Amino acid sequence: MTSRMITLALRAGFVIVLVSIAVGVGMDSPLVLIADAILPSPTFPATHTPTLTLTPTLTLTPTQTATSTRTSTPTATITFTPLPTRTRTATPTPTINPNLRVARVPVLMYHAIGIPPPNADAIRLDLTVTPQAFEEQLSFLTYQGYHTVRAADLAEHLLNGAPLPDKPIVLTFDDGYADAYESAFPLLKKYNMTATFYVITQFIETKKSGYLSWDQVREMAAAGMEIGSHSLDHPDLRGKTIAYQNSQIAGSKQMIEARVPGVIVKTFCYPSGKYDGTTIAVLRLSGYLSAMSEIQGVRQTNETVFETRRVRIRGSYSLTDYAYWLNWFTNSGR
Repeated sequence: MTSRMITLALRAGFVIVLVSIAVGVGMDSPLVLIADAILPSPTFPATHTPTLTLTPTLTLTPTQTATSTRTSTPTATITFTPLPTRTRTATPTPTINPNLRVARVPVLMYHAIGIPPPNADAIRLDLTVTPQAFEEQLSFLTYQGYHTVRAADLAEHLLNGAPLPDKPIVLTFDDGYADAYESAFPLLKKYNMTATFYVITQFIETKKSGYLSWDQVREMAAAGMEIGSHSLDHPDLRGKTIAYQNSQIAGSKQMIEARVPGVIVKTFCYPSGKYDGTTIAVLRLSGYLSAMSEIQGVRQTNETVFETRRVRIRGSYSLTDYAYWLNWFTNSGR
């Protein structure tokens, strides 16, 4: 209903306005006033305009507060590097051989006893002790209380426990020079001493000049001197075949025993001190008890009977030198 009335009023007002415009009436014209009366100004209900009230809402937005991260200042750390653990290697306890027999017996190595020829070279001079010097040495040994034994006696002691006298000493003579009979033998008998002579059988067999004869060898053996082998012809035995070494070692032994009745050859002397494992094996199989080496020393054992140590006596030694070296080796532990 209200909508209809409004519509009618709007139409009437529209007509009055048109008439007013046409006649040029003013605002004070009766027509306008009539229109105002007829059409009062529409009153629009007050529209409640919502007032935007900004109520501050405290929204706690998590603010990423810069956390003070405490950066630790690198502290010098002392790192102990472990030292390598020292492994104590146990010192092997020496195995004591209950059958070991040791004797400190000097074995002196001589070669020639005589006057060197005028044209003698350095080697011959070194190998030759004058008869006068030799007698002085024998006198010294007697004065010092030494008692001579043969090389075979020493071997029997080491291997079988055969007794030895106080302060035993062995005198050996290599090569079988003729002066062994002419100079050494008489002096040995004079001082009631024994010795061991190592002969080169082929040199005797062929009557080589400057060497012993079989008659001389037999006489010396009969007087208590030991006759040992120095091979057939003095070769270097190292690296030789068993057959070759057997002929030199066993062959020379058989020849001596055949030429000198009653003699059993028990000891050997390596030619120029040279030998190898085969040499020692052949010596054992041939029935020898020991062998003389050129290793310097006086410590003898039953385990080293085939490397018996000796002390070389040089032609240049004075009696003082002789006494010094004999004493030095005897007390050196070698």
